[in-house]
Amino acid sequence: MKSPELTDLQVAFHDHLLNLPSTLSQEVSEGGRISVDHRLHIYHNAYRARLLENLQDAYEKTWAYLGDETFESSALAFIEDNPPRHRNLRWHGAAFPQWLENRFPQDLDIAELARIDWQLRQAFDGPNATPVSSAELARLSAGDWASVGFQLVPTLFIAPLRFNSVSIWHAIDQELTPPVAEPLPALTWLLIWRKGWQPHFRTIQTAEHAALVQLQDGASFAQVCAALGEQFSDREAASVAAEGLRTWLQDGLIVGLTGAPA
Repeated sequence: MKSPELTDLQVAFHDHLLNLPSTLSQEVSEGGRISVDHRLHIYHNAYRARLLENLQDAYEKTWAYLGDETFESSALAFIEDNPPRHRNLRWHGAAFPQWLENRFPQDLDIAELARIDWQLRQAFDGPNATPVSSAELARLSAGDWASVGFQLVPTLFIAPLRFNSVSIWHAIDQELTPPVAEPLPALTWLLIWRKGWQPHFRTIQTAEHAALVQLQDGASFAQVCAALGEQFSDREAASVAAEGLRTWLQDGLIVGLTGAPA
């Protein structure tokens, strides 16, 4: 029999791992104390074990929340549905939160918790950026403030929250019994980013969410303030805008200025 090409062997091995029709067993020589089927089964299991370890690492709090048995059965089912499509395992698991949302439609707090786990991991090794200082803003003239906008940190992630998943995450992080999952009284938003070398997250309300989305879309700070003026009195709008700006600077969310003279 003619020796198979390396690519043919690789394809056969790949198909074997994914439970696809494969001729791999025909290419493995008999001999030794372990049968061909047993040897191939070892690789078959090792492939899934490595992917399971990767998901356990990326979704540590979700793993703790679900428990070993439920997490493992869910993760292995996810692996069957979603084999890796990248050479770097960093990206395997990106679809896990959405997959969990479909698997546990009556317990959507699970998917929210998984989304926190995943986005914190993404923020950790996301792109670097240097925050703008308050001194840089102080150098802007009154005319500059009519057009200046803010470039936000590239690791910024914003998503809606409908359950107390942040409280659950914090309890697990502190090795405490997590609270019972409950819907939040009103729609809240999750903000995740990296400050320095440390990922951070906090919840924000509708006004701050709208302001940050406007800035992401290229609006100037003056336009953000004008939008706040449509929701609040002039005094309240000025207070909300000032508090937001102070918090964004403190959190390191602003990494560049747009629309202002160089």
